[in-house]
Amino acid sequence: MKEFMMIFHGGDYESGELSPEQFQAKMELWNKWIEELRADDLFVNGHALKNKSAQVATEELVMTDGPFVESNELVTGYFVVKAKDLDHAKDLVCGYPDFDLGGKVEIREIQIF
Repeated sequence: MKEFMMIFHGGDYESGELSPEQFQAKMELWNKWIEELRADDLFVNGHALKNKSAQVATEELVMTDGPFVESNELVTGYFVVKAKDLDHAKDLVCGYPDFDLGGKVEIREIQIF
């Protein structure tokens, strides 16, 4: 099995657009998806990410706080999963709970050296 990173774009829960009931329902969907991946021994790890970030330009050694205007989609979290190949990893994305919020998932194979 290979490892893939699922990078979640959108589905920002910190904006306050979801009611407490909607938020709880979303958390239940996330927990269900994670448990399904764990049951098949495919979940490696994952975390939600806060909106606040820092960007470092190494040549100038300048650090700026974000989110950044030039970023057109907020990265809200990630999973690392095990899958046979990219097609298998794509199939695993079906449980992503935030498609209805306009969320997207980018899948990248992890390169192990």
